[in-house]
Amino acid sequence: RAQCSSLSRSIWILSLSSWVLAIPASLVSSANLRLTASTSSRQRSRLSIMSQHLCTVNKGFTIPGRAFVPKPEVDVTLVHFTPLVEPKIKQPFKMVEKVVQNIFQYRRKFCHHGARILFPEADRLEKTKQLLMEADVDPTLHPPQLSLFQFKNLCNVYRKMCDEDPDLFAYNYREELKKKKESKFKRTDEDYYFLS
Repeated sequence: RAQCSSLSRSIWILSLSSWVLAIPASLVSSANLRLTASTSSRQRSRLSIMSQHLCTVNKGFTIPGRAFVPKPEVDVTLVHFTPLVEPKIKQPFKMVEKVVQNIFQYRRKFCHHGARILFPEADRLEKTKQLLMEADVDPTLHPPQLSLFQFKNLCNVYRKMCDEDPDLFAYNYREELKKKKESKFKRTDEDYYFLS
């Protein structure tokens, strides 16, 4: 739904429809904290950034399990999402998702660790330094310490870098790692001779 909201598709075309999710009460306390977590909160996560950049999120009331038939073993809490008129980060959803996902990949390390995996190994250090400098982000901050404004800057600079290098957005560091591992373990004819 977040992508539909970002792309103004589906029900989002007609109006700024809001939606309500019924979530088991046991999950809401942690999920609600993550959805609404502010900068430096221990609960701040990729979910926080993605939801706050597209919507306002409010915890509703709790419905006891006995109100349902058949009666579930848990109570249910309603969570209300209202889409913003414009996303706070004005870049394509997939780009925002990629930047946020990579930055939070190393949640407990400095943000430059996640930023560097946005770039191919050949020019990783140079491009990471350029991204963080142009976005005015301190490389020694941890991902939960970054504000929505800093993520916006990171996405804007990354977009500019992708415009300059069209192959950059398609880059996936996991594929590069996989190819690297495969090349290390390729057997030669001599290897097969000794194995037989």
